[in-house]
Amino acid sequence: MKASKKRFRIGQQSDPVEFMSWLLNTLHMDLRTSKDASSIIHQCFQGELEVVREYQGNENKEISRMPFLMLGLDLPPPPLFKDVMEKNIIPQVALFDLLKKFDGETVTEVVRPKLARMRYRVTKSPPYLMFHMVRFKKNNFFKEKNPTLVNFPVKDMELRDYIPSLPTAVEGEKVSSKYNLIANIVHDGKPEDGYFRVFVQRKSQEL
Repeated sequence: MKASKKRFRIGQQSDPVEFMSWLLNTLHMDLRTSKDASSIIHQCFQGELEVVREYQGNENKEISRMPFLMLGLDLPPPPLFKDVMEKNIIPQVALFDLLKKFDGETVTEVVRPKLARMRYRVTKSPPYLMFHMVRFKKNNFFKEKNPTLVNFPVKDMELRDYIPSLPTAVEGEKVSSKYNLIANIVHDGKPEDGYFRVFVQRKSQEL
């Protein structure tokens, strides 16, 4: 693809999260208006996070707000041992547990750019909400895939049930907090040579 300066190529596997981030930002730049620098992309997908940083040995907190187009959910580490049948155990986790990362209270430790304790809170939810699971990790020798299955509701997911700190709408303002699953992307196979599949929910197939 010329627009990506050969970063993404037809027939060559790439990370779908990197591709989606590039695609959304590129479309936003091309579609934004000169009046307020907004675009249909940001109107549909952009939300806002409050980020609180606490550094070791420093009592002061850094509080900032930042926009997002996707929310990254951290999967629990896979089990190290096999079951009695000598098969790998495939763990499962509820979406509710993963979304606790954004309740404003749960602490996430990061090491880059330096060691810090982070707390995230969704302060504005977009009309269309995208999640991505951090499923692949690289070590010094090879690429690993986390096989954890995520259970999530298909219809009428009320985000306030998962993130109670989400602000309520003021009079005359539209705030999205209830969502239906429209599409998802899954990876099959080994980390290095697998493939991705896309599932899209059509109105004619709604239950």
